[in-house]
Amino acid sequence: MPRASWNGFLRLSLVTCPVYLVPATTEAKRVRFNQLNAETGNRVAQQLVDSKTGDSVDRDQIVKGYEYERGRYVTITDDELKDLQIESSKIIDLERFIDRDEVDPIYLDTPYYVHPDGEIAAETFRVIGEAMAKTNKVGLGHVTLSSRERLVLVEPRDGGLVMSTVRSADEVRPPEFGAKPKGEAEPDMVAIAETIIERRSGAFDPTTFRDRYQDALRELVDAKTKGLERAPREIAEPPKVINLMDALKRSLAKETEAGPKEAEPKEAEPKETAASKTARSKPAPDRRQAALLLPVAGGRKKKEPAAAEPVAAPAAKGRRRAG
Repeated sequence: MPRASWNGFLRLSLVTCPVYLVPATTEAKRVRFNQLNAETGNRVAQQLVDSKTGDSVDRDQIVKGYEYERGRYVTITDDELKDLQIESSKIIDLERFIDRDEVDPIYLDTPYYVHPDGEIAAETFRVIGEAMAKTNKVGLGHVTLSSRERLVLVEPRDGGLVMSTVRSADEVRPPEFGAKPKGEAEPDMVAIAETIIERRSGAFDPTTFRDRYQDALRELVDAKTKGLERAPREIAEPPKVINLMDALKRSLAKETEAGPKEAEPKEAEPKETAASKTARSKPAPDRRQAALLLPVAGGRKKKEPAAAEPVAAPAAKGRRRAG
């Protein structure tokens, strides 16, 4: 388990229990580069120097300073910072409880796992977590991390608690999407887009996501270590959409032809047996729809699709309403 990044107490009114925080995310598997001297191939070391004299400065000579006027500083010692304690330096006080849906995800920042610190704290920790789960509430409090007091959201998860730091209002920029288009989107186009979205709908599974850029970096590093040359990757730009309706229809036809996507197998498939070969030799029934009629706004009359077309175009505007 990673090292605890914070130790203190979790408090609900007059009830407290000792806890510690562990970062819920990691970047340990990222490809990282070192800075080297291009001529010697040796790593480059950073050196601290005095900005006026140019003399090198040892790390034990470094102190923290705040520039209160141009070129004038007041120094702060580590002991003074250690003595500068406020309540949230040691206590996460759950001051208010709200519905989870009230929190816009854009405000959530860094997640941490909250652990009870010791066997005695486990019962109190479990009581607080189960009470939050049964009331469908999440708690808001404050904690001081890295010389900043942060608003935090604490929520139950899988029998434990997860704490996420919350960005302040001045850290979130207001949306600036520009002027909204006049009128409403074409209903027929929206209907086709809805069908495409439904065809591509599925469950959220983060294990299926891979950072393809990091994979490409690893492939590059592996090739370089073996002295192999790699051809540059070229990504073609998608064609410009000139006719949106035509592009939507072609997209829907592509999705209909491809069928539902299946998750990639995580393990190698077992060898094929004689029984499976026999079953595979039987022709599977054709479950594809011969045609697809899309719902359109209003009570328009549906037109039967032509036999040669896999997807019928939505009813055009301007037709007489039935009845």
